[in-house]
Amino acid sequence: MSARVLVIAFGNPLVGDDGAGPAVLRQLTDQPPHACARFEDGGTDVLSLPTWWQGEGEIWIIDALRAGAEPGTIHRLDHDAILSLPQTTASLHHLSIPECLRWILHAFPEMRAVRFRLWGIEPALVSTGCGLSEPVADAIGQVASELCSALSAGSAAREGSSTADDNDSSDRLS
Repeated sequence: MSARVLVIAFGNPLVGDDGAGPAVLRQLTDQPPHACARFEDGGTDVLSLPTWWQGEGEIWIIDALRAGAEPGTIHRLDHDAILSLPQTTASLHHLSIPECLRWILHAFPEMRAVRFRLWGIEPALVSTGCGLSEPVADAIGQVASELCSALSAGSAAREGSSTADDNDSSDRLS
């Protein structure tokens, strides 16, 4: 049976807390494999997502997410919440995850049936050479555990259960 969920991490481990996504992915790949999921490191370009997609019905994204909350806060967003967030910057060089997903769905109509979920960890430090901050390092294990539990419980077969973020980041998602 092919994977129903693509779990993909974005971020740069060389830029402090921006490496949160890849750090969660490393913990997930150290666990026993889940038959319903495939794990990938998407690097730093969310617009590359279609190259990783192999027809999975769900894509779960892990990334650092700046929303103005306390560092280490875990933000959980379902499909509708992600896509309803506005693009808050005026630069095409810094598209938010929601804006990237909207462009992808426009350019790749075959992906319109995909349901997205996002786990974002609020960063403290995004700077070269500083490693993960303590609050983000602490959150990584919790996100990995949540993802493993969700996959084990078979939640991949149903719509995401979280419809809102722990702290409303709808106006500042980056």
